Amino acid sequence: MPLALTAAAWNDCVAWTDADSEAQVHQDQSGRLYDILFVGAYAIRTHRGGGDRLDFSLYRVPRDGRSTEPEKVTLSLIVGSGDDGEPVMTILPHQD
Repeated sequence: MPLALTAAAWNDCVAWTDADSEAQVHQDQSGRLYDILFVGAYAIRTHRGGGDRLDFSLYRVPRDGRSTEPEKVTLSLIVGSGDDGEPVMTILPHQD
């Protein structure tokens, strides 16, 4: 099943440059993406409910130019229809 991340989820939890590592703490985009995919997959495997939405949390260093410690963020994984009606999972920032 295809997986998409919204731009907001990408910018908050994945995007990281060499300049960010110099200003804050060393990280890289591939590691940050791996964290989201691993924690999301674990949430799917251990989820015992139904529905088309699953909220999960992980810790990530905010990309703000000064933070060095991870902070908890909650994301939502939603299963919906893609452009051609195929099932697609989308990860986006959690919204109440």
